[in-house]
Amino acid sequence: MEKFPSYQRLFLILLAGIALVVVGGLLKRQNVGGSGLFALVGLAIQAVAMIMMVYKYAKGLKS
Repeated sequence: MEKFPSYQRLFLILLAGIALVVVGGLLKRQNVGGSGLFALVGLAIQAVAMIMMVYKYAKGLKS
């Protein structure tokens, strides 16, 4: 069986993604090079964490 992280760990990963997006936005506001990459990586982390949370929740409904 697949072993997914707990909801707490997924939520912390989601918060890390939010932090990266905020840092990327602040750096973009100051025209720092590579700031768009921070935002893009943060959004990707958020997307993966949310997909895993929804999948884990849906899998728990079947049981």
